[in-house]
Amino acid sequence: MNRPPKYPTPKKVYDRLMRNATRTASGCLESMYSRGSHGYAQIGWNEPGYAGAQMLLAHRAVWQAINGPIPEGMTVDHMCHNRVCVEIAHMRLLTNFENARRTAGRDWPLGECVNGHGNEHLKQYAGHTNCSICRSEWRTQRPRRSA
Repeated sequence: MNRPPKYPTPKKVYDRLMRNATRTASGCLESMYSRGSHGYAQIGWNEPGYAGAQMLLAHRAVWQAINGPIPEGMTVDHMCHNRVCVEIAHMRLLTNFENARRTAGRDWPLGECVNGHGNEHLKQYAGHTNCSICRSEWRTQRPRRSA
């Protein structure tokens, strides 16, 4: 998991990140810094009084420089689905659950399950968030084992 840095993103790092980004035809501001194996742009810097370099995903560095720390349990989401985009207008804070459900083309409306049932039906079952209506339908439709 990407842990928050010990120090906020310094202004000089934010400025360097913005100087090394290019605007695309789609409106994204793409970072020219290295990409990790996960495909996200990343940036590093040395912090005085800290042994070792700070490394952070570029979009998280931009969010923190402009909006402050990312709250616990929240993540920065690319609404444009471009992992190297550092355009703040293309980012939003989401819970880890809401962000995870947007992967692999499963981008259904926020606050709903994949079948369109509202947020009031999303419940926690065994550590996972599921829709109570979909869960009930699944339980009534699944084949029963014979005794």
